[in-house]
Amino acid sequence: MYRNMPFCLLLAATLGVPALSSAETVYRCGESYSQQPCPGGKPVQTDDPRSEGQRAQTREAVRRDAKAADEMEKSRLKAEAKPAPALMPAPKPETPEPPNGPVVTPGVAKKPAYFTAVAPAKKGQAQPGKKKKKAKKKPTVPAQSSRNWQDPLPGAAG
Repeated sequence: MYRNMPFCLLLAATLGVPALSSAETVYRCGESYSQQPCPGGKPVQTDDPRSEGQRAQTREAVRRDAKAADEMEKSRLKAEAKPAPALMPAPKPETPEPPNGPVVTPGVAKKPAYFTAVAPAKKGQAQPGKKKKKAKKKPTVPAQSSRNWQDPLPGAAG
């Protein structure tokens, strides 16, 4: 009896599939759908109008898209597993030294080969190599009048 149980279950499932796939009447009630009629509800066609070839084509497209998505996920995970590159500056290109020594650029002053320190000049003494500037005479300012500040200004009404 138990040996035939899987066969019976398979037979019942196979015979029950057409009953499940038969379209029941579905009603549209406003913005929702229901299997029970409602006031003002309209029956909706739920059968798949596509041919068997169109359904097979859709299944193949879904399978192909799922395979491509799996491949993209694998490549993304592989790329994420790699360590991030360190942000280091690019090495400077080596500039070869000219064979005849350093290049002299015309119009540019040469720096001396040695350094000489010079102390700042004391107040009143001139630094060597600098000329002392002559002071300019300041213009004289005419003396202000001795007018009283309460006197009216000339030409002012009042």
